[in-house]
Amino acid sequence: MVTGKKRYDLKSVKNDVKSFFQDDSHWAYQFGSKATSCSKDSLFYKKQIQVILEDSYPHDVTGKAVNELIEDEFLKEESRTFGKMKNVPIIFVCRKSRRYISNEVKERIRIIERYSDEELNEGCGKYAESLFNHIFEKHNFKIIDRNTNTYRGKKWRKSNKDFDFLIEKDGCAYGLEVKNTFDYMPQDEFEEKLEMCKFFGILPLFPVRFASPQQHKLMQSVGGLALVFKTRIFPPGNQNLVTDIWNNFRLPVNVWYEISKPVESIFLSYHSRNKNR
Repeated sequence: MVTGKKRYDLKSVKNDVKSFFQDDSHWAYQFGSKATSCSKDSLFYKKQIQVILEDSYPHDVTGKAVNELIEDEFLKEESRTFGKMKNVPIIFVCRKSRRYISNEVKERIRIIERYSDEELNEGCGKYAESLFNHIFEKHNFKIIDRNTNTYRGKKWRKSNKDFDFLIEKDGCAYGLEVKNTFDYMPQDEFEEKLEMCKFFGILPLFPVRFASPQQHKLMQSVGGLALVFKTRIFPPGNQNLVTDIWNNFRLPVNVWYEISKPVESIFLSYHSRNKNR
């Protein structure tokens, strides 16, 4: 498998992150509509910065840049907790010169608690799966099974991991794992799912909100596809929450009623290449 990583000049990344906290014309503020309460003067939590800048840098590289800017005393940390038991840690950062942030911290935590709710997260995950299920049915893929670690008489016994879907069409079989989260799929899980596909003799097809450069390389090395849909998908009825998340955090979120046409086209093109091999 390919495991090499592109090298990033950390000094350049730090300068870009620094500009993000100094300049409202920074490239990261230019895509999408204006976020009314998210600017260079705002509070950001670490994962939020990693996601906002992910088109240019892997999450871990951005994280290192932020940590060094804290060490350089350009940024300062504000540690808090949230959740029903107030036991989930979160670290906000802002420019060292920022003052009077307590009200902003409270407002941001209030919104974070809303979209971190376990029941909502489970619902978002299941909803994304249902949208992809519709795509498979629409294009006449046979859904062999769901939530399974057994295929054609073989069972994965190394762990209790399973696939969200096993599908077939035109002599091609795929193991699918759908991840509708701001984080990358955990690397150990990603690699085990690739191992499972190899064990079953099927192709890995992982619809994910986003994937790391390393994960894309691993997929390419085995003929699989990390099918990136970019935005975190919310079910209908959550538009007010989605608007609050965008305005306060500039995170990629949206209410989807179906999988977008570009994502659908990438999936179908990938299958077309496989069936013609």
